[in-house]
Amino acid sequence: MAEIKSTWEIVMEKLKQSEITQEERERFRKEEAREKAKRLFFPYFEGDQRDWDNFKEEVKKLDEVGREELLNLIAENLSLEGLSDRYRTGLEVLFGREGVERIEELLERYRKKQEVETEALKEELLQGFEKKGIRGSAITPNPRIHPQWNRVMEEIGTSFKKELKELLGKLPLV
Repeated sequence: MAEIKSTWEIVMEKLKQSEITQEERERFRKEEAREKAKRLFFPYFEGDQRDWDNFKEEVKKLDEVGREELLNLIAENLSLEGLSDRYRTGLEVLFGREGVERIEELLERYRKKQEVETEALKEELLQGFEKKGIRGSAITPNPRIHPQWNRVMEEIGTSFKKELKELLGKLPLV
């Protein structure tokens, strides 16, 4: 029994000597803020949580790192297809109607960009068909089979998310 106690004392002495540095504390604090933002984002934007007043209060409690993480999560998960009711409500709680309108304008601009690129790829495919002697009004090429489709859509999505992050960072929280 004395041996266990002395081992325990040795362990406790070593623990006292190994203090957490200021850098580690800061890293832990930032990680905790990011986790808190994730715990807010997923239930409200992806789950079934509906108490938006509580959401607004919790967002106010986030520090700068937490708010930045929340905005990053929104930007990364927002679809170019448009705002779902859940996202619209959440964004309105955060940024007000004016903020949602600016986000929708950005979405619309990128959707139009997608349409233009899709039409360009269709036209390229049609020209390729014509070179092979395939023509006619019944031919409607699928742009998704174009070799450049994935790259072009990924570039548009990346550009959209980058611009959305910038916009979200500039919008004032209500």
